[in-house]
Amino acid sequence: MQVVGSFIATIGWLGLALIASELLATLIYDLGQWVGYRLIGARVVALVGFRYQLCKVDGHWKFQRPLTAYPHLVAMPPVDPKRFNHALYCFGGGLFNLLVIVLSLVTMMQFTWDFNLWLFIFIIWVWANTLKVGQLLPMNFHGRPTAAQEFRAARESTAAMTAAYVTATATALKMQTGSVADLDAAMIVMPRNGGNQNYLVVRQAFLILEWGLQHGLSTPDLLAGLSRLEPSFNLVPPADLARYMTATLYWNLFSEHPAPQIIGWYQDLGVQQLLKRYEPLANFKLQAVYEWQINHQSKRALELIDAGLKFAQRSNASEELVWLKALRVRVEA
Repeated sequence: MQVVGSFIATIGWLGLALIASELLATLIYDLGQWVGYRLIGARVVALVGFRYQLCKVDGHWKFQRPLTAYPHLVAMPPVDPKRFNHALYCFGGGLFNLLVIVLSLVTMMQFTWDFNLWLFIFIIWVWANTLKVGQLLPMNFHGRPTAAQEFRAARESTAAMTAAYVTATATALKMQTGSVADLDAAMIVMPRNGGNQNYLVVRQAFLILEWGLQHGLSTPDLLAGLSRLEPSFNLVPPADLARYMTATLYWNLFSEHPAPQIIGWYQDLGVQQLLKRYEPLANFKLQAVYEWQINHQSKRALELIDAGLKFAQRSNASEELVWLKALRVRVEA
């Protein structure tokens, strides 16, 4: 009890209310997601919370430690795409938090509140759930699109909705197996009339690259899919942009296609800041391949690869371990 008392004295009652409200709002959000997924026939395969996650691998639930993780559930969409309700997929969690807000406000109206500590705590509780409705806490902080942005992007075209279903399936599969190699080959087809201004379609273009590399397909041919990214720089969410920019730069340099445009993008200060913030782990192999191919500094490249391997092992990033080891073989050869 003395420890608890010291803790409360350190952070204060308001700080404790903020922490408790965020945790409870997150649990309510996860519950809403689970209900929404069950209604459309999706299967939950991972419970992710802050820097840890519980993932279903080979039929068994296991604790894992990802590099970064915002609280959410990951679900495998139904096999039949027609059952995939994107609205419930996006807003199931937010709807539950919205219901809590309404009930909380109704409850608050039943009392005469003095301007005191409990009123502040109640306001914090309502505010924490309000942020969860828009998925602003902490998704925007990590540069990821909110549920509303995902929903709006998917409604733009049939191709975008298809891309939303395919990439959701790939995300769940990757969570379970560490790769997308087992994804049905019928899904690795770019939807027609999708346009490169829709980031969901761009996201599927990246998936084609990822799947093709794991099946040993020709890298130059696969890189054509990422050409959809360039006209969409100002429209792609920062986290997506960092991921696809890293892939575009890395695989062009790795496959010995150091075009002036690629070098210019890599050297751009804004691009470097974006990659360091949103892709800190993948940035190791990107810096290493640049030192090796452009600066011809093999020793420096190997140092960066070793640092990246340690980082990847700590964060259980199996895919990055594969890429870094493959790059080290190339450099040492």
